[in-house]
Parts: sequence; C-alpha cells; structure tokens
Amino acid sequence: MTAGARFRKLIDARGCVCAPGVCDVLSAKILTDLGFNALYLGGNALGLAHAKAQPFVTLTETTEAVSRISRVTDAALVVDAGAGFGEPAHIAQAAREIERAGAAAFHIDDQPFPKSVNYHRGRGELVSAQVMAARLRIARDALRGDTMLIARTDALRVSKSTEEVIARANSYLAAGADMLLVLDAAPASMSKLRDALPGAMIAWIGGVSPPVPSAQALKDAGFSLALYPFNTVAAMAGAVRDVWGDFAETGEVNATADFLARMRAETLDIVDMQDYWDIEDAQDE
Repeated sequence: MTAGARFRKLIDARGCVCAPGVCDVLSAKILTDLGFNALYLGGNALGLAHAKAQPFVTLTETTEAVSRISRVTDAALVVDAGAGFGEPAHIAQAAREIERAGAAAFHIDDQPFPKSVNYHRGRGELVSAQVMAARLRIARDALRGDTMLIARTDALRVSKSTEEVIARANSYLAAGADMLLVLDAAPASMSKLRDALPGAMIAWIGGVSPPVPSAQALKDAGFSLALYPFNTVAAMAGAVRDVWGDFAETGEVNATADFLARMRAETLDIVDMQDYWDIEDAQDE
C-alpha cells in the first residue's frame, strides 16, 4: 500500500489524525517509536533545522528531508510545500519530487512566491484565488499516485473574513484539493465552515502559542487532521540551550546519571542497534 493510501485509510479509521511536527530523521524516529502514525514536516521546522528562516527553504532541502524520513518510518508524512516553489512548471516538478520522495500528503498555500520574510512578524499576504486554483490544478495533474493534495489558505488571518475563506475553499476544492488547511481556524469557528463546506475534510494547524485545543476537542469540532509544526523543534532547541547554557556558566553538565543512562539506552533503540547485535551474535554461534 502506498503512503498516500495508508494515510487516507488512517483518516477514515481515526476521524482526526494528529501529526506532531518533525524537523529531521532523529525527531521522526523518536515520534514513530512513541506510536505516532502520522508526522508533519513544516517549512519553519525544516528551516530551523538548517539554521535559516522558512522563506529560504528550498525544494531540494525539502525532498531530501522527506526521503530520509520516509526511509526510517512508515508513518504518514505530511509535507509543507509552501507556495509550490515557483512558477507553474516549478510547481509541477515540486509535486512530482515530493511524491517520489515518499510523502503521504503535502500542502500548497495561497501566499505569494517567494515568501516574504515579513510573514513571521504578522504581515501575511495572499495571491488571488485564481492563481491559487491554478497552482492546485498543476499539482494535481503532476501527481502520479494517490498522494493527498492539501490546499492551505491564509485568508482568515489576512482578511479576517470567513466568507472569503469559504469562497476560496470552494474554488480550491474544485481545482482538485483533497483537503483544506485553514490557518487560524479553531474549534469554535468550525461550525460555520462545516455548514458551508459539507463533506470537505479540513485540517487544523497550531500549537505555536497557548491555549492549544485537545485532540478530542479538534475531533469533536470536525477536523480531519491536526498539525503541530513548532512544538518538537522548540523542545529540541530549548533542551540544548538548557544543558549547554548551564555548562557555559558553571562548567558542569546539568544532567543526572539516571537521565544519561536512560538516554544512552533509548538512543541505541532509536537506531535499532539490537538488530545489528543479533546479526553479529549469530555469527558467533
């Protein structure tokens, strides 16, 4: 079964699938070992993993990360494809490469390309609904399998108009989107979207700032997918700063013997070292 087919089956079975964010292979393997069946590779997290801002993430960096993550986990990987990485021909190539790399789904947004660095200080912009619909049609035509195409709209944040979100959503669905991702949509605002878009799958994205709705609240509201782009990379960056920030001040590593012993064992499990030990031991029998 393909990644896209497994993902669609998972949504059908769960109702609402929660996909915590990943930024690299290590975070993906940890989350898979914790039992998550879906993961989210967001552009901001991937950019931070490369020590640069999201607007500068390239298609090559994205597909390389997708490929590496897909090799170590069977979890469905949802990928941020930004505004499609360029003009129509670039969008077609991006869709094909992301699909071939192993993504179960990817989203294209209705922001301008190239993405403005001002986005991360709240100055979002939108392309016309017609331009975005063309992006989706191109991506849909380029796909060769059943990879899910998600249309992200920032209209609620930029225009504050639910009516514009609904109009754009209908246009995006007609252009071939399998699912909608409405930035800033919350459980409280879902009833209006559900009434206006009957049968449409809608994704939630958040967790960057509290309060964060529970998984059950998102499911009850009717979301089909929940994406958490920032929490994992925030935890990783915070942990590194805490450990080595203390060291910079005191010259001592702030970690207990129990913690280090536990993590030595867990990191060996992450790389399936026991499997390789079993191979070596079998040669000695």
